[in-house]
Amino acid sequence: MGREEVKPPQEVADEHTLLAQKYAGYLVGHPYRNAQQSLQIVIDRRRRWREPALAADGCIFCVHLTDEGAERRVAGFQYQLDIEATRLKQRHYTDWVRSGSPDVSEPGKLFWPESQANLRRFCELFQDMPTERRPTGWNTKPLPIIRLPLRLKRKLCIEWGHLLLKWMRSEGLHYDFTDRVFYREVLDDPPEGAREPVLGYDHCGW
Repeated sequence: MGREEVKPPQEVADEHTLLAQKYAGYLVGHPYRNAQQSLQIVIDRRRRWREPALAADGCIFCVHLTDEGAERRVAGFQYQLDIEATRLKQRHYTDWVRSGSPDVSEPGKLFWPESQANLRRFCELFQDMPTERRPTGWNTKPLPIIRLPLRLKRKLCIEWGHLLLKWMRSEGLHYDFTDRVFYREVLDDPPEGAREPVLGYDHCGW
């Protein structure tokens, strides 16, 4: 028995982003919403943000969720948002790292996006800085979900886990916690006419 690694499809990634936006509303007290499939965010000031009433259950993602894991997953998602928001700013970013500024978190890491800490600090310093062309700062600003309190990071990870669990069950997939990959078990050399079994998610060895 072998295995074939599988990556979540774009629609699952999109749902991840929508869930992150839901929790990022905590930071301004109002719901965030996605504007036309971009990272541009619109704040709905007509409504107050409400914390989701959510608790961990017995699913395998919830059982294995730790505070450290929640911090790591949210930081990793933040990094991806930062990369997307700064794709057209590589020259500016590189010049800033090379400038010798004391604001550079990890001096010497010059190439974008080599340093996660440098890229986060770059966004914090410049995304709201007004310019003649953009008086309110960048058109595309990454959601600052890294600032969420731990309890909300855990809730966000619970919702992410439930989303992934639903997708995995629909596809008959497993998850390897050591390698952090999704996979499908496949027969190395199936007998003629044999069918690949439908995998039970409860036996994935989290």
